[in-house]
Amino acid sequence: MRFATVKELVAILRRSYRPLLLTSLLYRAIAAIMLAPLVAGLAGLFFSASGRLVVANEEIAAFVLQPVGCIGLVIIAACSLALIALEQACLMLVLVDREADMKARIWSSVRSALAHSFEILGLAVRIVLRIIASSSPFIILAGLIYAALLREHDINYYLTAWPPEFILATIGALCIAGGLIFVLMRIAVRVIFALPILLFEEQKPWQALAASRLRSQGHGRSMAMSIGAWGVAVLVISSLTAAVFFRTGRLTIPLFLGHTPFLAVLIGLLVLGLTLCQFVISIGSFSTFSAMIMAWYGLPRPDSALKGTPTGFKAVSTNQRQGPVAGRMVIIGAVIALGLAAATGWLLLSRADLKDRTEVVAHRGASASAPENTLAAVQQTIVQGADWLEIDVQRTADDRVVVVHDRDLMRLGRSPLVVRQATYAQLATIDVGSWFDPKFADQRIPPLEAVLKLCMDRIRVIIELKYYDWDPLLADRVIGIVEDLSMGNQVAIMSLKPEAAAQVKRRRPRWRVGLLAASALTDLTRAEVDFLALHSRMVNPGLLGRAHRQGKTLQVWTINDPVGMTTMFGMGVDAIITDKPGLAVSLLAQRREMDPVERMLVTAGLIVLGDQEHVDPKSDSL
Repeated sequence: MRFATVKELVAILRRSYRPLLLTSLLYRAIAAIMLAPLVAGLAGLFFSASGRLVVANEEIAAFVLQPVGCIGLVIIAACSLALIALEQACLMLVLVDREADMKARIWSSVRSALAHSFEILGLAVRIVLRIIASSSPFIILAGLIYAALLREHDINYYLTAWPPEFILATIGALCIAGGLIFVLMRIAVRVIFALPILLFEEQKPWQALAASRLRSQGHGRSMAMSIGAWGVAVLVISSLTAAVFFRTGRLTIPLFLGHTPFLAVLIGLLVLGLTLCQFVISIGSFSTFSAMIMAWYGLPRPDSALKGTPTGFKAVSTNQRQGPVAGRMVIIGAVIALGLAAATGWLLLSRADLKDRTEVVAHRGASASAPENTLAAVQQTIVQGADWLEIDVQRTADDRVVVVHDRDLMRLGRSPLVVRQATYAQLATIDVGSWFDPKFADQRIPPLEAVLKLCMDRIRVIIELKYYDWDPLLADRVIGIVEDLSMGNQVAIMSLKPEAAAQVKRRRPRWRVGLLAASALTDLTRAEVDFLALHSRMVNPGLLGRAHRQGKTLQVWTINDPVGMTTMFGMGVDAIITDKPGLAVSLLAQRREMDPVERMLVTAGLIVLGDQEHVDPKSDSL
């Protein structure tokens, strides 16, 4: 095996960049229109077969442990890998034609790759099974470390206090992660030639994998280093490109604040330019990876046509036409780019004219100003002007509903008392405020009734039903307390457990009920709830639009910085859940005073905001 130098790879890409670009564009269009929807439909079939239309949070593990879920996971992962491999196959076929000194047959290459779809899928299934089998010991070992060291107390205690057992578990997790990365890289090296062998030597998937392992022997370290260098280079280039555009926007946009037409064009150019650059980087990275593999595998030399080419290489001799780009084409291209930029800028401007509808939800009360889930935090929430208070509730051993987040009191009061196993009288003796500040030493875990009475007619309340073990009575007890105080129209209920949300919705169909989620395998907008409360990494304009079309509102958690808040305001989310409600209220007030151009700048996200740019120190109460 001969390793290509960087100079040789650059030469290969220079000779082939046009057909590679066109091939990738053609394949991605086909994948977006046909292949990706097929995979999504197949995933939906498996979820339907499992009886779970909503798979989120810990439900993911339960789904995967079912036979249908396990099989579905393998097939869906294999289909996703096959989609990537198909693009690589298209690019490899084009490279072979081009390097054989013949015209690259773009459509024929794509058609030939698609003709190998079932073989590529079979290859992907075997690779996924190999990854699962190799990863299982590491996952099991991580589970054993967690069970041995981190099961005694609530995980939030370990994350904040860092006791010796958590440090030991962290070291173990890092070692496991390192070992897993090594094993996965070893698998990648061993299977790296399987795709070209399958394409050009007409081998079966299992034969291609065996042959790939043999050909990669003795070169694992060099290949792993090359793959790692490629990954780092792609990450660096992508990050630097984004940084350049954001920096350019921050420097140039303020110069045109008084000239809306020019401003719209400028913002459109920056948005389109960044999008185009990232798209080109994506195609370039795929093309470079394909060229690297084919250079290792053995590309035909441009000066030797098909002499010495690997078995199965095919090409059709055709004259190539090359010539300079006409000046008029440059002019036409520039006019089209400016037109698209203007349209994009005006679109952003029109969207930025929408009124802000985002509400502010105080996460466990104003928990940046007072100890979480205490009456002091509730009082601060009201003072700071939030629209909603969010609290967590559990049921005690003597059937009292109390407001507390963790399973036990180790983090809040250095007490091993488990909420579900303790009486309210026992819990009420624990100081849960001094950890935050000694001045809150009088704070205790409050009963739900006390919190609701403090909030009555002053602020609406979102009650999260907190389950560490399933408690079928918790929802009914909460409903009873709310109704005893006649606060049904001032309260919303949510939970991480879909069955808990469904239980409340069955009991009180007219109440607002929501599903809380940090991760999901399915489209949560299909859940039979009134609102979704999602982790910020899950939220995007597409998901927001689907939720609104389904008649649901969307809340995002936990947003504590001005940049994140401003981004979510501009996206149009219905509520942000934050530890700093006063900051969010202040930012919203200032946004209402912005003119459309200023609002558009923020919505477009082209100015990198500093922590103080949108905070008025005089009105900031934090």
